[in-house]
Amino acid sequence: MVTVSLKVVGGLLAQDLATVRPSVTTWSRLEPRPATPDLAPSLAAPVADPLWLLHRQWAFGELHGEDAGSPIDVRLTGDQAVPARYHPGPLGGTPSQVAVDYAHPELPLEVAVEREPVRGTHPRLAAAHGLQFLRLLGAEGAAELAPRFTAAFPLQPERPADPDADRHGAGWAAVMTGRALDGDALATAVRPLTAADGSVTGIPPGVSVPQSRQARAIRALTRFMAAYDATVTQPPDGEASAWRADRQEYALALSADGTGGTVLLQADEYTDGRLDWWAFLASGAPGLGNPQTPQPVTSMQVPAMLPSPVRYPGMPAARYWEFEDARVSLGRLEAGPTDLARLLLVEFGLVYGTDWWLVPVELPVGSLFTVTGLRVRDTFGVETAVGPSRNSDGRPWEMFELGQTGAGATRLADLFFLPPTLSGRLEGDPAEEVTLLRDEMANLAWGVERRVPGTSGEPVERALEAARLAVHQEMPTVSEDVRLVYRLMSPVPVNWIPFEPVATVPPTDPAYDLAFERRVLQRTVPDVGGGPPVVEQVHPRGLLLRSDPSLPVAAETPLRIAEEEIPREGAVVTRSFQYARWFGGASFLWMGRSKRAGRGEGSSGLRYDATDRAGGP
Repeated sequence: MVTVSLKVVGGLLAQDLATVRPSVTTWSRLEPRPATPDLAPSLAAPVADPLWLLHRQWAFGELHGEDAGSPIDVRLTGDQAVPARYHPGPLGGTPSQVAVDYAHPELPLEVAVEREPVRGTHPRLAAAHGLQFLRLLGAEGAAELAPRFTAAFPLQPERPADPDADRHGAGWAAVMTGRALDGDALATAVRPLTAADGSVTGIPPGVSVPQSRQARAIRALTRFMAAYDATVTQPPDGEASAWRADRQEYALALSADGTGGTVLLQADEYTDGRLDWWAFLASGAPGLGNPQTPQPVTSMQVPAMLPSPVRYPGMPAARYWEFEDARVSLGRLEAGPTDLARLLLVEFGLVYGTDWWLVPVELPVGSLFTVTGLRVRDTFGVETAVGPSRNSDGRPWEMFELGQTGAGATRLADLFFLPPTLSGRLEGDPAEEVTLLRDEMANLAWGVERRVPGTSGEPVERALEAARLAVHQEMPTVSEDVRLVYRLMSPVPVNWIPFEPVATVPPTDPAYDLAFERRVLQRTVPDVGGGPPVVEQVHPRGLLLRSDPSLPVAAETPLRIAEEEIPREGAVVTRSFQYARWFGGASFLWMGRSKRAGRGEGSSGLRYDATDRAGGP
């Protein structure tokens, strides 16, 4: 027995309470007072009615036996295929987007999809490559040859037009011009002299090296080319990009030859830098061609496995007197009369939670696994063939299977794709960042260039540049007695690129749809030399708002972005360097893109036919 008493703390006797003044704060506590020093009866929690316990066990079904046993042995068999062909971009895209062989498993899938050309556009990276070669020359004992190579391949970075806006570009141009070695130019000159095994066979043209030093220089060039090719991962010459400028996202397709025919895997909306099996749709459509090296299908038989019960927070305990986890209470989940899905989920978790078992299955990375058999043996020795979870009436519904695509195509089943993707990566600061947002007051959408690469390759904050240029924006001069000034159009920051809604098809077409097309703004700035004002066109300086970066910005077709890709909350698109490790310690450095949700609508302040106070913007 345990009794509880109330104790007044402070050492006051009861007869002294009348002589003590009232206290504002009084401390009290509840403490147990055991009748015996033995705590075993309290911990045992005895009851006087064991029949009631038997009744509760019967009411909860614990005394009801089932004609079933617990699984103790699981056998899984299947066929394994690997993706052998890779198609950048959506199927049926531009003519340059053709399928190529996929280097499995040497290249992670994210790297194959995201990588884009970087060399030749990043002077600071070219200077880093040149400095690396000079160090290799010193390591080979030929440091005196460094001035000869620097004179033959000097780095001449472009100086920024506005040094105050691009301070990194101005600083690096002052440091590197005439002093740094252009590593990209050196590698381009050495490439024709490189053999198939990676060794360099001669000295590049334009460099005079004494005969006694040529062997040392060739060894340094061989080591330089090996390090140069391993530093930055770029797509091979002629391989198209998987980036969809009209969607601001990646699209790709893979094909693998399985036992039942060719399986086509498509991922048309890859944006967040993470590819997994749920991003792909499977179909039995025609494949992407035959690879140069066929990838045979192998049969797999997973060793016997011992299943374990599935556990999750809030799961009801299997025994009546077992304490449950109080952190999650599924029974207290609030649901309205129309929340049928929520109620079904709660009922499923509370009633059928103990019917799930888990077995670990190890598969090779980059495998397309087809389940051919799953057999379970229970404690009674009964062996059962387990089929997939799908509707018995033929309607298309499955669990944990690849989604199907293709109208009228043969439906694929029992497939699981474990793509050769990275488990993690390191991402640098954005080299380019663009915010896509809607401006309802101006009836436009805008691509706001927050960051763009400068002349050195380092990012430049375009907001600072826009603020500086706004000071020089031409404003009409007015007399002192004028209080209001008529503005045909208010100025817009130079880093705000307008997108106008246009119809993708005629409005009379049933498939009528809208898109946002890039437009060109003109701005008038005064000539710093005192000449007439200069009228210039505002174009994007980065690559994200370009439709064809291989052409001059004024000659390319204006970029069109689908209307649904610029929602009310907007979108933020970035380009940044990525770094990751792969099997065998291989490392990859590449430039990739990603897209995330924005922070809502915005306002450019654009107005037409407005009056402002004299001297105002």
